[in-house]
Amino acid sequence: MCGIAGCVGPGASDREATLAAMLEQLTHRGPDHRGTLLQGAFALGHQRLSIIDISAAAHQPMLSADGRHALVYNGELYNYRELRTELAAAGVGFRTDSDTEVVLAAWRHWGTDCLRRFNGMFAFAIADLASGNLFAARDRFGIKPLHYAVTAEGLCFASEVKALTAVLPAAPVFRREKLAELLLYREAIRQDLLEGIHALEPGHLLTLSGGEPATLEVERWFYVADLPERARAAALADLSDEARLDTLEQVLRDSVERHLVSDVPVGSLCSGGVDSSLMTAFACRLRPDVSVYHVDIADHSERRWAEQVARHLDIDIHYYRLTRERYLAGYIAAIWYNDAPLTHPQNVPIERVSALAREHGCKVLLAGEGADEGFGGYDWRYRCRWNWLRLARRTGLLAKLYRKGVFALTGLWLTRPRDDFLFRAWANPADVLEQVADGGFRAALEHDCRAAYDFIDAAADREVQAAMAADYRDYIGAIVHQQDRASMQAGIESRVPFLDIEVARLAASLPLADKLTRRESKRLIKALARRHLPRTVVERTKVGFASPAADYVRSLGDACFVDGFLAREGVLSLAETRRLLARDPGNFTHMLYGLELWGRMFCWGETPAALSARYIG
Repeated sequence: MCGIAGCVGPGASDREATLAAMLEQLTHRGPDHRGTLLQGAFALGHQRLSIIDISAAAHQPMLSADGRHALVYNGELYNYRELRTELAAAGVGFRTDSDTEVVLAAWRHWGTDCLRRFNGMFAFAIADLASGNLFAARDRFGIKPLHYAVTAEGLCFASEVKALTAVLPAAPVFRREKLAELLLYREAIRQDLLEGIHALEPGHLLTLSGGEPATLEVERWFYVADLPERARAAALADLSDEARLDTLEQVLRDSVERHLVSDVPVGSLCSGGVDSSLMTAFACRLRPDVSVYHVDIADHSERRWAEQVARHLDIDIHYYRLTRERYLAGYIAAIWYNDAPLTHPQNVPIERVSALAREHGCKVLLAGEGADEGFGGYDWRYRCRWNWLRLARRTGLLAKLYRKGVFALTGLWLTRPRDDFLFRAWANPADVLEQVADGGFRAALEHDCRAAYDFIDAAADREVQAAMAADYRDYIGAIVHQQDRASMQAGIESRVPFLDIEVARLAASLPLADKLTRRESKRLIKALARRHLPRTVVERTKVGFASPAADYVRSLGDACFVDGFLAREGVLSLAETRRLLARDPGNFTHMLYGLELWGRMFCWGETPAALSARYIG
């Protein structure tokens, strides 16, 4: 896990200073070593967090044996040993034991096809020092970040937005047209909040020829709609329930074992929920030296569940007590390190428990993210939707007769009675916003995922399976974004075994009945958890942290909005902000406070320390 940065192009004369300014903003991502390379059209930099082959031989930028190609890489390749063996059999030599060298050798040997062979999380760039060509890529689910911008230096890229804003010739500008998307979805799915700064999207690659930014091209190499496999789905459906459970256990155990590969101490996050506790159970049995960590939130304590897991597994857990005061003390810094307004309240707890792990000498933490998306864990998104669609199908004739009756009596054809009717809104506002807020991105994504499940006859099943596949691109984006930024804030590499490509492929091909029933969500995961965890932990009600955290933030008052970023930039007036907060504080608190404070830091240049002193004390 590292931070990467670079520029390619004719550029200005002092590229060394530009690169240094970018790397200074990434020091937290890689405190173990800083490496730079300035050659030809390229300036490449790397901040290293040493995980695999911690020797100096694995420092970056890494040059190929012939000196033609240079790599800067952030992430982990979990199947690097298998690929290394395959490459060695083909005559490729190696000088280190690192996965970094395998990434470079695989690209040189297989070209772009290497990406489909990789099982891991990654964002990397490879420079052809002879031709001036650049190749960059990002992993399937966007676990590792990569942003880029065209500047006076040419094309600049970096792991975090703040590294690019540090070298822009002028203060960055918020794209106000993104406001609707932020308020509706709590994130910009393309991570493009600032003019001129782009994210390389998950499952995409970037190429540039001859050192000329004008030749930049971006293309997709992986799409979540490709996850469902018709033949595998049929084969799984033919198995018994117990056989599918055994299959899940083996695939998940293999994933955890891959994610434990490390030359430094590894830990596990255990919230006391099913997913992280199951990860912890596998990890501790596969590697007894794994340390375990838990955040005990004062107003939302789940410590009793973590303690039950600890007793059941006969392990010790290290606890961090998070109070309101401690949360607020880290809140503004969390927004800065997040590179975006906080879409979820978890950044501060993740950073605090990561810092605790770092204090204990740990550099790697396993987390349970990705299980809900793959196995149907969101009731509001999957189970309720499935029940509603089945009900609508069964009562369709009654609804049609009702509409005909209303038409006969009143002359009105009520195709969809709704409570958000506006007198001058001839179209449904939801339909308009669906297209305008994100350019139809999410609607097209779900359409493609529904098409991928065309082998499922039941429309309700097809719809909900498609929603889960789409969330591997949509909802999971904000989750892995916060997990990466918050853990890296403390210099910790966070790994997510549920987002292993083999686990995702299995999840996408399982029957819907393995994921949810009319009354139960994540059915197969819970059945597996019952083999390894106390039944009380598996069957407890899932509760989120959003409400207590929103209360913490609202206690700051609205002083920051008075003559603030939102008002002065014409995004929202103070009155509009107050109305939104009063109307739906649960949903708007984090976004509006976060957007205000983010804008002050990223667009106005105010520092986290200064803002914290002013509003938190």
